[in-house]
Amino acid sequence: MSVETASVLNLAEVADYPADWQHAEKRIHPGEHLSLPGALLKWYDIRTPEQEATPGVTEEARAFLRAEAAAGRLEFRGEMGFVLNHRCDDKYFMIVCVWRNKNEMCQAIFARDASGYGPYQAAPGTLRATQEVVELDATSHERRGWSRFLQSARDDAAKQAYLDDACTGQLI
Repeated sequence: MSVETASVLNLAEVADYPADWQHAEKRIHPGEHLSLPGALLKWYDIRTPEQEATPGVTEEARAFLRAEAAAGRLEFRGEMGFVLNHRCDDKYFMIVCVWRNKNEMCQAIFARDASGYGPYQAAPGTLRATQEVVELDATSHERRGWSRFLQSARDDAAKQAYLDDACTGQLI
């Protein structure tokens, strides 16, 4: 039995978005690093230029991660990484990324609802959302920084250089 697949030959059939949709500019704002048992994480808040900072939500997110790590639901292994706390209109998505096995990025995704932060419930299927395009911009910055670290002496000075290399400004 063979399975036939159809190729898309008509570009009008792919990536067809409403004409009134606009890709919104976002800004990234580094915060204080978060130290958890087994992990030291850079912190970033992401929002549009018009949106005000929400320090209460940031602290709620940080407290959630502390509780998850303390309860053993977030397993860290002496790692470094970063957190993207992304405000999307009235929603928040938090992506926790760590560098594991030297050169692999592992991530956990959380979402905030009326009861607070919790694991992101992905839609069913094999293909799943991982990061929005502006989050990938920040992740690209972090990947380059981690690559520099891997090519360094990987001593305390190199670790500090990685921590000091913050992504700032516009995300596209």
